[in-house]
Amino acid sequence: MTLIDLPVRDAMAGPEAAEATRAPSPMAAVGLPPPHAVAVCLHVGTERLNGRLALEADGGWCFMAAAGRLPDVVAGRLADPAAAVAVEPRVDRRAIRRRRLGPLRLVRTSVDADRGAIRLEAAIPAPVVDQLPCPTGPLPAMLDGRSLNRRRLPALVTAIGPYEAVAEVTGPAALLVPGTLMTLTVVRPWAAPFRLCSRIIGVESGGEAVRVLLRMADPTAIDRAAVLAACTAPGFGIQALWTHGLKPRGLMRHLRVVPAAGAADMVTARALRRDANQFYGRRPEARDPADWADRLDGSSLLFLAYLGDKPIATARLVVNGGDRSLSELQAQVPVPEQFWEGGFVEVSRLVVHPDFRGNRIRYDLFREVERLSLSMGVRFMLFDAIPRLVPMYQAVGGKPLPLTKKHPDSDETVRVMYVDMRSILGRVNRFSAVWLAGFGSTLGRHLAIEGRGPTDAILGPKRRSVGAAVIRTMGRLLARASG
Repeated sequence: MTLIDLPVRDAMAGPEAAEATRAPSPMAAVGLPPPHAVAVCLHVGTERLNGRLALEADGGWCFMAAAGRLPDVVAGRLADPAAAVAVEPRVDRRAIRRRRLGPLRLVRTSVDADRGAIRLEAAIPAPVVDQLPCPTGPLPAMLDGRSLNRRRLPALVTAIGPYEAVAEVTGPAALLVPGTLMTLTVVRPWAAPFRLCSRIIGVESGGEAVRVLLRMADPTAIDRAAVLAACTAPGFGIQALWTHGLKPRGLMRHLRVVPAAGAADMVTARALRRDANQFYGRRPEARDPADWADRLDGSSLLFLAYLGDKPIATARLVVNGGDRSLSELQAQVPVPEQFWEGGFVEVSRLVVHPDFRGNRIRYDLFREVERLSLSMGVRFMLFDAIPRLVPMYQAVGGKPLPLTKKHPDSDETVRVMYVDMRSILGRVNRFSAVWLAGFGSTLGRHLAIEGRGPTDAILGPKRRSVGAAVIRTMGRLLARASG
């Protein structure tokens, strides 16, 4: 039997109390159905009292004791303004205790001991809402729970953080009872639905929509809410998660790298260049994204990395086709002839938004660059690196050249480095494990789609060696394992 929409009787109550619970409702006098009421247990200090919690016409919540009046001991405790009052919905009692949440404390505004009525307030605290990250647009969602008695209410999430969320719910405010557990299901096109077990802690009604404040009810919901906030809310990124002491699982599953297409993507890529470089104090006066364009953008393949809805990184692959005037490096330093003979592409303008520094996003950009390099049949990838990033590139097989150049947006000196894909993919060496872990699935998919021709052109004369065969086989297995 459900405990929703039913009057609750105290087991110790007598016939007089039963008659009091059957008193005519003022709603019935005007021909309206009785209000939605949820059976709750009221906690007043160490005392427990059964009753119903329902919304009144003025937006406040009223607890009606099942006995029709408040026991003297409870009334005496409520006479103390400092006495805490909390409610525990009986419909969610087991789930609440399993999650060790405890009853929800509410503010009481008045007490009528003779009628057994306690007026409670479940306002949404403004300081909490003001600190929550806000997505660029409301997120479509659905709200359901046992207290809704198999109803599902459409909602729009307007703010979300790891621990709380604010949603505008389309439906009667009387259904959204403080303290009840809800499942907030948020739908995004780039992921499976996010199902967040949460608890209503504040309700504000007005107009057609009801504004509710939900608090995440378990660690799984906290992780999912943190991922959703990082993927949708500007200004909330990896650094903010670390500040909260969180390392949510599955965050980077929602990272995708796509080629820039159209003017809007070009503006986004240049805005990312601006934000990343200005974080390090480079060209602070250049606020317009157009100021961060250069002549080689037109002969390059640009990439954008999206984490959910948010563009967080960009890079470009400069394709020279043997034309020295289209080489970014050749304009400042002489590129050795061996690279012109073997064929090379240049990876440049690789930047990560400051909110997402330190999360190995550069490797995901390199996967896409490496895939295209394989398709073009070039042997070398050249790039420059600021000194603190040189060890990271060396870990994936990058080798420094005895060349330095100026950073394109500052006077910093950067090292010129290269990756020889023939030496890495053509035989088993100390970098093979790193490349297979990072790029093995890309290599395997490329082999399945394009065949061995483009890859063999890179592997060179020893392409039929045992090492090359091992690399190719492992690539296929990794591609199959990753789907």
